[in-house]
Amino acid sequence: MKKIAFAFALSLACAFAQADKAVATVNGKPVTAKELEEFSKGLPNQFQQFYQQDKEGFLKQYAVLMKFSKLAEDAKVDQASPYRQRLEFTRLQILSQAYVEDHRSKIVVKDEDLKAFYEKNKENYTQAKLQVILVNYSASPAKEGEKPKLSEDQAKAKADGLVKQLRAGADFKKLVSENSDDVASKAKGGDFGTIRRSDQIPDELKKAIFALKTGEFSEPVKQPNGFYIFKVAEYTAQPFDEVKSILTSQLRDQQFQEWLKTTQETADAKVEDPAFFGKAPAAPKP
Repeated sequence: MKKIAFAFALSLACAFAQADKAVATVNGKPVTAKELEEFSKGLPNQFQQFYQQDKEGFLKQYAVLMKFSKLAEDAKVDQASPYRQRLEFTRLQILSQAYVEDHRSKIVVKDEDLKAFYEKNKENYTQAKLQVILVNYSASPAKEGEKPKLSEDQAKAKADGLVKQLRAGADFKKLVSENSDDVASKAKGGDFGTIRRSDQIPDELKKAIFALKTGEFSEPVKQPNGFYIFKVAEYTAQPFDEVKSILTSQLRDQQFQEWLKTTQETADAKVEDPAFFGKAPAAPKP
């Protein structure tokens, strides 16, 4: 055990020594691996990728930038207009963005707030267990040996007829077995699985499904492949633990937006000379 601990400590020491070792020189100044790593980590993603893919190329570009920036400072270009103003504006942008990102990363959402939000918005996490009948249509004729294909008008007429039968009391599963073109759900008696409000499905499907009460079926809903007839077997709410990460993200974003709006509104800017800003001065009070 002691040997393992010693070996681990030795490997750490070697790693630290490597990080502090000068791996290059830039304009005569030694640069360590740690310095390059730390510098690259703070850059935009494309430059981080450049560093990972071509460290030597990155080093050369870094040396060029250091060279020109040093020449600029020696020539006091950074103190001359318009460069001084551009540098200050860039500084303001970077500092503002850094503060906003830092604040957002430190927002903590409490479990009790998550649970309260979940209970208040439970209907947003409703999920519907569905049964379905699909009547396919196609613009192209069936190939030799294939089952005849319905046109869009024929498929619509068939789907309307199935809905009429359902209204008259026909058994949904029986109609699935005899008519549905959705092979997977047909093998399970029409069971289409569960659809959540948060699922990425076409809005017309979502609207049709969640307008139904338990046990109700929809009118035919047209999609590019055919007409769907949905039946809601039951409604349930997604368990809290299943949506906790989504809730955390939503609440964090909500708190962040509130903080951002409040902070922006506290920035004070008053016009003291309307004429300068192209505004007519306020009329004197009578």
